[in-house]
Amino acid sequence: MQKKEQSARQMVMCHLVAILRVDEMEQLGLIRFDEFGNVGILVLEGQS
Repeated sequence: MQKKEQSARQMVMCHLVAILRVDEMEQLGLIRFDEFGNVGILVLEGQS
């Protein structure tokens, strides 16, 4: 079961990389992945 879940997660990540250009966002430091494949997102807040 865990192997299926990991495989499904990898498929989703491949789609996100292709669609959202995740690799470019990672290079810019907007997102980052930990060793478990979890993603952290840099949130920028604007002030008016």
